[in-house]
Amino acid sequence: MRSLLTEAWIGGCLALVFAGVLAGSAPLVGLGALVLGAGGAARLWARLALEDVEYRRELSERRAFTGEQVGLRLHLANRKLLPVPWIELRERLPEAAPLTDGHTTPSGQHGAVYLTRSTSLRSGDRLEWPLTMHAAHRGYHRFGPARLSSGDLFGLFDREMDAGGVDTLIVYPRTYPLPDIGLGSDRPFGELRGGRRIFPDPVRVIGVRDYVPGDPLKQVDWKATARAQRLQSRLYEPSRALAVVVALDVMTLAHTWEGTDPVLLERGVVVAASIARAAFESHSALGLLTNGALPEADRPIRLGAGRRPDQLARVLEALAGANPFAMAPLALELERRGEALPIGASVVVVAALMTDDLVASLERLRRERHEVHVVKTSSAPWTVDTGSIPVTEVAFHMERLEQDALMEAEASLGPPRAREVLARTAPRREGPAR
Repeated sequence: MRSLLTEAWIGGCLALVFAGVLAGSAPLVGLGALVLGAGGAARLWARLALEDVEYRRELSERRAFTGEQVGLRLHLANRKLLPVPWIELRERLPEAAPLTDGHTTPSGQHGAVYLTRSTSLRSGDRLEWPLTMHAAHRGYHRFGPARLSSGDLFGLFDREMDAGGVDTLIVYPRTYPLPDIGLGSDRPFGELRGGRRIFPDPVRVIGVRDYVPGDPLKQVDWKATARAQRLQSRLYEPSRALAVVVALDVMTLAHTWEGTDPVLLERGVVVAASIARAAFESHSALGLLTNGALPEADRPIRLGAGRRPDQLARVLEALAGANPFAMAPLALELERRGEALPIGASVVVVAALMTDDLVASLERLRRERHEVHVVKTSSAPWTVDTGSIPVTEVAFHMERLEQDALMEAEASLGPPRAREVLARTAPRREGPAR
């Protein structure tokens, strides 16, 4: 608790009372006693000012997509008999989710701003402030803790405390239909060599055939064998892909010391999210592999392919937090793939750059009978020959969509403020511009 009435003032008041007693001066004694009494009452009032004062924040959503509106409601209540003559609320908000209807001030902390509200509370008062935020950028956005300040009526003492705890809003990257980003929806994950479907679906039996040496025993149809008096193997309907694994390369410049190109990074994340959504909606098992890491994590993101109902949400949540710093080249992560890349999976690589090592890794995957497709997010030509690996360029389509997103933000925040917010909250280039 801070105080304008210091120990020196208390000593001075006591000295004034003592001097008044010695001098027989009632006014001096009264003045000293008045100051001491008022100071004591003010100190007690300030000590009790924030007792039974409750503060909480309420988010309309804990997860949202980039560009969506999220409601924020701040609640403040005084649940004691003693009124609060003044109280200041200073709430910590994420800079990447600016208010559409409120003014904030810089906080001095990276990625955070302050919202300040001042008021007074009578006994039993309850106040609330409804606000709306614009989810301008993907990420894990932190709210709080808030800081409450109050004190006595005279301003001699004040007290502060943290309130409201910490909340997190996860903002997913945008997703677009595949044709919008330049990928055909009929074969979004590339063409199979020879135009044949090469992966059998063990769930869908379409007949039997004579046994061929090398067929697994579990494929033998014993009832058909008994009828035909010779070994018969089940014939499965071919399936185009058992799983789709999206592999995102977060490297956007040739050397790590150059930093990152924020536009290409965000474009890659959006394209990866859009492909993941299309794969999930086509009922494929979905996986994610990237050489970027989550905030405060020390290993790259890797989600094994699966058909869980929440698999798309898990992938989008991972992409929301993917940071721009590559833990290792994507080629190395593909070599370490483990369970993230099941047998027969289609691999869709989303990359702004291409290297000889990455081409070699993709060729190895093709030899292992994986379907491989590359989605190129940069407009600059690649000097590395990708051979027969199919490559789709999406830079032109994405530039148009990015411009549309800027216009949407301007409609929500107003043109000057939208440009200011987007410029301030976009990922910074961590090195010399290219």
